[in-house]
Amino acid sequence: MRRKDISIRLLPLLAIILALTLCACGDKGESANFGPSAVTPAPKASPSPSPAAAESTPEPEPETPCQLYGVRLDSTAYRAGPDITLEPLGTLGKSDVVEYLDEDGDFMRVCLDDGQEVWVHGWFLSALDEQTQKQREEAILEKLTSTETFQTAQEIGAEDKAFTCMANLLNCRSGPNLDSTVLYQISFGTELTVLGIDNGFYLCRLKDGGLVYCYEGYLTSEATYVQLDGAVDLRAYMPTGDFEMLFASSNNIAGEAMYPAIPLLEESTAQKLLEAQEIFRAAGYSIKIYDAYRPKSAQYQLYDLVQDSRFIANPYNGRSWHQIGRAVDMSLIDMATGQELEMPTPMHTFDPAASRYNSAGWSETARANSDYMTEVMTSVGFNTISTEWWHFQYEGPGGYMDENIDFSALTYVPISELMAED
Repeated sequence: MRRKDISIRLLPLLAIILALTLCACGDKGESANFGPSAVTPAPKASPSPSPAAAESTPEPEPETPCQLYGVRLDSTAYRAGPDITLEPLGTLGKSDVVEYLDEDGDFMRVCLDDGQEVWVHGWFLSALDEQTQKQREEAILEKLTSTETFQTAQEIGAEDKAFTCMANLLNCRSGPNLDSTVLYQISFGTELTVLGIDNGFYLCRLKDGGLVYCYEGYLTSEATYVQLDGAVDLRAYMPTGDFEMLFASSNNIAGEAMYPAIPLLEESTAQKLLEAQEIFRAAGYSIKIYDAYRPKSAQYQLYDLVQDSRFIANPYNGRSWHQIGRAVDMSLIDMATGQELEMPTPMHTFDPAASRYNSAGWSETARANSDYMTEVMTSVGFNTISTEWWHFQYEGPGGYMDENIDFSALTYVPISELMAED
């Protein structure tokens, strides 16, 4: 047989072998890649987990909501640890906000805006969430009143009585003993509420809600007022007024109390102020006094800090009307709401923005309120100065107070005696 004939006969056999080979590849589930036209296989489905495996998979834990706390007082110290004896790393300002992390005893570990984690005494912090703060206050009060030696205000006959500080500066402590931490200081005339007594220390609530212990010997439930020839204590003379003596607190440029919170005024000046108060009250407003008589010692301190006679008269070559009891720094309260009227700037902003020359930059409401207050005050005899919208002075007939009164040497009279004289 010829070789050509054999080749021809083998062709059908080769075709059969090739076909069988392709079938075998298809049975194995694999595709032969013959070029770009080949189809890509679908991805295999992942096997379903068994019930046991599903149960063992941990659920993600819900995130704990962020707790924010506000700082209650200026110059609040923060430290590297929960220990009052550690040197402060720095201070926070009133109304600064921090994030709560955890706590240790009386201290809270918080996160500052810059991410720094520090410790702050919990007394100086207040939760922004009202419900959280309420629960916190209840827990603190329960802890403070749960000792065997604690007596309630009702038990000692102090319930519903307003107590007044009689010391020039009184330490407010974290506990009822002299070894406890001094949290704050209050000045003479500061009013607070007594909740009870423990070991000779009153447990008190301050006006801002803070709970502190104060030595009982320096608090009285019988308010006293100053009796001074040629001058009056405005708290007794004008009891309808509102008083926040800024230079007798730490809420001022000096950061400390410079004299007691006693609003004294020369007698004739006080009479003019009372005339203005009657006009304001007839219109639904009331005077709020921020400063009245200011001793020369405080004037030196303020001038050394501000060093600008436009705002603080230079005591080294003259005197201020405040130093002789003939000037007041004041604002107005809306009697219907109890809120202070909008004024051009915050009180004692020693800046040109407070100047009457810059009234074009004041809001329309602030300008109208300031103009109204000025109109009434000048109508009864007070004069103004251009650099401070809040300052009014009386230059008419009358006496002059001593420039540097010793408050500790003054005569203090119970309010009941003053009322009996009337």
